[in-house]
Amino acid sequence: MNMANKMTLQQKQVLVTGGTGFIGSYVTRQLLEEGANVHALDNGFTGSPELVPDDVTVHDVDIRNKDTVSEVVSKVNPEVLIHLAAIHFIPYCNENPEEAFDVNVLGTRNILKAAETLDNLERVVNTSSAAVYKPAPGPHTETEGIGPTDIYGRTKLVAEDEARLFSVDTDVPTVSARLFNVYGTRETNSHLIPAILEQLEDGSRSIDLGNLTPARDFIYATDVANALVTLASEFDGGYRAYNVGTGTEYSVREVVDAVGDALGEEITTSVFS
Repeated sequence: MNMANKMTLQQKQVLVTGGTGFIGSYVTRQLLEEGANVHALDNGFTGSPELVPDDVTVHDVDIRNKDTVSEVVSKVNPEVLIHLAAIHFIPYCNENPEEAFDVNVLGTRNILKAAETLDNLERVVNTSSAAVYKPAPGPHTETEGIGPTDIYGRTKLVAEDEARLFSVDTDVPTVSARLFNVYGTRETNSHLIPAILEQLEDGSRSIDLGNLTPARDFIYATDVANALVTLASEFDGGYRAYNVGTGTEYSVREVVDAVGDALGEEITTSVFS
């Protein structure tokens, strides 16, 4: 990214799909701090308007509804589009593959098709996932091969291709941000860290988990929001994918131990099959 071409977000019209969700609630706050006029397009499937500040204009829209999406995008007429809306809880995607495809692929297509009609769109940030990579030891790099192994990763890979073609067709700088394992408050799905904390709420210090050995790259939601807003203001290329993570992996066992250290108490684990 060329810092000389950094775009100020002050008074810019910014549309965030999935803006009332977990990550969206952090992104909208960051955008408000930058002085942007922020709109959130969200059907509230996992998010809620209560998660975002009152200064955010919320549009209750399902991205699968092509006509309504087009109406809202045209009305907002954003200069910056950050696309977060997706079904991203992998167990749910695996149980509901058709719905995951409809939302993550066709919904993305609806958003980008609507955006093609805009005259003053300056940046698009499409949020993707590290799930597009084939599992491998060590940190992933953007230059390595891809190989999703689940429904979610496959839908996000197709959505990346949609974003790339959008950039080719419109000349709007477009970037896909491949997010790793995001954690923080206001989490709306029971990923690893919320699952651990939920089991500790009643004072128990013994928890049930699956395999303790898998290692993951965990990144805090505020850092993700900062990365997405930075890409929205500074990316000036045609199309590119960026990893958004820390480059450091922690096993499930190490995460449990870290939570125990924070509590000052030992946590015992039992593994369910």
